[in-house]
Amino acid sequence: MRRPLIAPLSLIAALVSIPAAGPAFADTADTVLPVVSSVGGDPDDAGYLEFHATSDTAIDAGTITAQLTLRVSGDRPVTTVTGFTLVSGTAEDGTWRSSDRMALGTHGVYDTTVDLADADGDHPDYLGQGVVAYEDLPVFTDSALDRTTVDFEHQTVTATGKVSTFDPATGVTTPGWIDSGVYLTGTRGSGTWEVAADVQADGSYRATAAVRSYVYVYAVQKDVQTVGTDPVLVSRTMSPTRIVFDKAAGTAVYSGSYTVSGTAQYLSPTTNTWTPLTAADPDTEVLLTGPNGTHAYELGTGGRFSETLATVTGDTSWTAGVGGFAFLQGGNAQATLHALSHSTLAWSDHTFTGAGAVRVKGRLSASAGPLPTGGVQLQQSADGRTGWTTVATVTPDATGAFDAWQTLHKPTGYLRLYYPGNADATATTTGVVHLTRAVTRVIGFNASPEPVRKGRTLTVTGTLQRQNGSTWTGVSGQHVTIRFRVAGAKTSTGMATVTTGKDGRFTLTFTAKQDGTWSAAYTATSAYLNSTSAGDYVDVR
Repeated sequence: MRRPLIAPLSLIAALVSIPAAGPAFADTADTVLPVVSSVGGDPDDAGYLEFHATSDTAIDAGTITAQLTLRVSGDRPVTTVTGFTLVSGTAEDGTWRSSDRMALGTHGVYDTTVDLADADGDHPDYLGQGVVAYEDLPVFTDSALDRTTVDFEHQTVTATGKVSTFDPATGVTTPGWIDSGVYLTGTRGSGTWEVAADVQADGSYRATAAVRSYVYVYAVQKDVQTVGTDPVLVSRTMSPTRIVFDKAAGTAVYSGSYTVSGTAQYLSPTTNTWTPLTAADPDTEVLLTGPNGTHAYELGTGGRFSETLATVTGDTSWTAGVGGFAFLQGGNAQATLHALSHSTLAWSDHTFTGAGAVRVKGRLSASAGPLPTGGVQLQQSADGRTGWTTVATVTPDATGAFDAWQTLHKPTGYLRLYYPGNADATATTTGVVHLTRAVTRVIGFNASPEPVRKGRTLTVTGTLQRQNGSTWTGVSGQHVTIRFRVAGAKTSTGMATVTTGKDGRFTLTFTAKQDGTWSAAYTATSAYLNSTSAGDYVDVR
């Protein structure tokens, strides 16, 4: 497994200076002795040895000797290198380089020690020590990126170029790299990533990957050192996001269900328009917090998301968020739900009087949720389906009960009770009551005998009929009140009630007590209008 990478190395290994554990080789008792540091391969050409030396007098080039020991198990071959040239600085403080390319024979890592003397004949107190990585070196040329800016719609970069192999033993560069793969690497999120490049025989390479910061191309040597291109900073554009709920403020009935839904969008860096987020992008899930808890939802087609509340128990809300990392700025929104009471309306009494009045009695309540408030309307329609008109409004008490009488201008057609609902309760209606009533009459009313002796039996008879088109038909099973007005009195008194029999006939007997007028009265119902017979005066002797 390749070890994690932090940054590419310009060439092979950093030059290292390690103090030797051996004794001094000073020829004199001078207090200032030569010091050798930074022993290693030439950063620009691993075929040469390079080091830095300082002394109080000039370093004698003829005294410089380097021993390189191959770092392998078993027999460790040793090569001695002489002949060095000052390449920078001065002989008292300068950098020295082997004059000729080192012929080490075997590629590998070499432990290296350097000894020398200055003009005074002084040697270092400690031999200079270092490591030479005498390995093939990857050389990158024509490196390029197709873009240096990325955004949500353009998340990848493609790196191209050529890689060659430099041999430190010969100094020859050949196309391609065979020691290991070539990789495009950089930052994405909080860590690094790498993608293997496609390398052709001529050394041309290409690699494409998503990136959010810097990128570079590198290759791995046999000693697991890396050589790569210089990092290129890639700028990242963060696109604004937003949540658009289908209903920012919705309503639902207590004990029912409710689905909150919406669309997650981003502001397109290309068109500058709000665009649904794509479902396939791993950075576009929506975090929804509400009565069901907090859940992350992957977006559907068109950036859609939804969640269902199975049972509405009261007012509640949801908060949805998206983005806040990768290529998306954070965006959020809130949706609210207002719970409505499920209203119920019952009409317990709708008695009609002969004068065309109707009793409006019932209760307004809720099958779920708080008790609804507001007026209940009495409505009338000619056909019972359309054209409902409110003829009266009653106000329920604190328990929802109501009881009132309402006189109808036209006691025909149909009636119903209607509760229009409000911001806290649903609307509801009762069943329809048919108001079309037939005209009635009492005919053949007679009180006999007349005159009659006091204390004797008096019999009243008659027939109740209803109008049926152009004819009249007896009505059975109806209640007729027999009334009596004492001679000289202004009002009559109900004496008894009789039920009409077959064909609407009725008969009832009384004890004759005093002179007066007898009559029969029929009180209107939901099917029939009221009527009163003519009076029949009886003389009691």
